[in-house]
Amino acid sequence: MEFEQLKAKIEEQQAVYHALKEGDNSMVCYKEYQNGEWGTDDENYTNRLRLAYYLLYCHIEDEEVAASLFEEELKDRERNSFQGIGSTLRVLTHLIRKYNADGRYTALLERAKNANFDCACGYNPNEEVDDDLESNSILDCIYLCREMEYKDVMGVLVDEWKKNTAEWSGSNRKTLIDFNIFLGRDMENEGLYREQLEDILSTENSSTRDIISGYKNLIRYYLHMGDYGNALCFCKKVIETTDYKQIRTLRLFRDILEVCFELIAKDAKAGASLWSWAKTELQKVPQSSRYGNLYTKGIEAANAMDDSYGRQLEQEYENFLESSRIG
Repeated sequence: MEFEQLKAKIEEQQAVYHALKEGDNSMVCYKEYQNGEWGTDDENYTNRLRLAYYLLYCHIEDEEVAASLFEEELKDRERNSFQGIGSTLRVLTHLIRKYNADGRYTALLERAKNANFDCACGYNPNEEVDDDLESNSILDCIYLCREMEYKDVMGVLVDEWKKNTAEWSGSNRKTLIDFNIFLGRDMENEGLYREQLEDILSTENSSTRDIISGYKNLIRYYLHMGDYGNALCFCKKVIETTDYKQIRTLRLFRDILEVCFELIAKDAKAGASLWSWAKTELQKVPQSSRYGNLYTKGIEAANAMDDSYGRQLEQEYENFLESSRIG
């Protein structure tokens, strides 16, 4: 079933393919924009990926289209602020290599190798790509749907995978949490995060690191969902029941400080009982171990509590930024 639904979705790219053959490359040409997260990006990356998979899995032998898509993909790899390699480049490399017996694409493949730092380190122009869709497992198909942003088919396949999963390990739950986040099914993750934490707490010899991490993930979930009551409850539990002193010097402990500050800033009334503890713990963190998010969230919490410590943190943050610029 999973192959039929995914194949039908991929075959929808036939319309884009025919448009390209008639001279309209507007859906797949490199189209630069600033994404507001990491910088320069390409609006048509996913469209090009979808068409590349269409050529691969529907066994379309078209040298001209494959080469054209490859050149558009190179523009993205060379200019994208994230750099990266990506499945599009890997699939298109596989496709044009079929036509390179006379070396006509050797220079283009070399250009891909030098497109960015990631390509220089990890791009393999001789990498084999399987063109048999049915060789993929249901999980493979889910990941393909996520890559191509086919959320409708992905949702159906995730439900099928859940139904056929006999044993729910921590790894399987984490995978399902990630799928639910992508699909916008965040409400379904509360029980999964709770089960993850319960498993850790019930496992003999669980490390403090794992326990703190389990609490942090659950608290962040509640903050994301706006459930400040439960966020406060689990913040208090981790403070009262965990020997966090063992990890005070680690980033993970400062992650707990961050979520406490977030809660205080978002709901000062609920978080007021955390402020004294969180403020004291932040003061124990050497300035050399502090970082941007810790400062900004600490400042927001201090301001929400109308504590003059916020002004001290603002000055320290300015000093931190200045030293970062100099460095």
